[in-house]
Amino acid sequence: MTFEEFFVRLLYPALVFILPSERWSAIYFATALLAAFYVYWRFAERGPDADATTAKQRGFLRFLFPKEIWTHPSARADYAFFVINKLLIIFVFGYFALGSETVAAWTGESLTRRFGESGEGWSSHWALSILTTLAVAAALDFGLWLSHYLFHKIPFLWEFHKVHHSAEVMTPFTAARVHPVEDVAAASLGALSAGLAYGAMGYWMGPAAHELTMFETNVVLIGFYFAAFVLRHSHVWLAYPVWLQHIFVSPAQHHIHHSADRAHWDKNMGFIFALWDWAAGTLIAPKEYQRITFGLGDRSGEEVAFRSVKGLYFRPFTNIEHKFLRPALARLSALFVAQHKDRQG
Repeated sequence: MTFEEFFVRLLYPALVFILPSERWSAIYFATALLAAFYVYWRFAERGPDADATTAKQRGFLRFLFPKEIWTHPSARADYAFFVINKLLIIFVFGYFALGSETVAAWTGESLTRRFGESGEGWSSHWALSILTTLAVAAALDFGLWLSHYLFHKIPFLWEFHKVHHSAEVMTPFTAARVHPVEDVAAASLGALSAGLAYGAMGYWMGPAAHELTMFETNVVLIGFYFAAFVLRHSHVWLAYPVWLQHIFVSPAQHHIHHSADRAHWDKNMGFIFALWDWAAGTLIAPKEYQRITFGLGDRSGEEVAFRSVKGLYFRPFTNIEHKFLRPALARLSALFVAQHKDRQG
């Protein structure tokens, strides 16, 4: 690694606000700002202030940046974790994640070895490009949904995902409140799904399987970032029409996903598309505003343990040791002792 490459990687936590391929890019904050102003103008009570008139009198900036949220210990932990985690991902953990290009190439080569050459007779056409783009976006999103589902449903993995759900307030930085173990797993499963889809489409249609991109990223994903994606992790409630929330995940649906209310646990696990949750019976499409309390609720009551960078990184391992490793070792020890007594008898 050259000094220039090292320096650029060192700046990565700041570059994510500039690079349009990153979800934290300023251009997506701009569209989210417009959406937040719409919410403020029509529904100012949808924030920490319960009284709409008071919220209007305080002004838009105070509606957008309430002190009790942005200075909360949970939010302060997010800011430090954001910088440190981005550096660890770019310098260390990123090397462990699969790449969709690698998977796509492997898929094409495997299909060719198994079934022979294909992809002939197809001419490039805008409809085929749209089909390829949608197929890859859907595959990527399914991989991310499946990873999210598994991290909710498998107790061992939940200890890592608990890091994200331990946020007691939400700001855009909370989106990066993801343990590196989950980050690598989710990125790998998403890349595996997208790579398999793109490789299969390429084998089937050859060069006609052209993915439409913007900023070197699938245009469906970019379009979703423009659709006020930043508000997913915020106090600003923005819901789509109910019918649309059965197709695309709105920021309000993700608020429900972070709710401490037991009725909302394990719901709305989709990233872009709500179709997977709809099919799995885990979809909630709100018809009206709901005041949400964020956090773990009575699932553990250990939010305070996650108010530090140290807790965010190491608490999952401590929990796994106490809940899984020690009981497993105790059972093995008891089994060994019982077998030893049988031999002695």
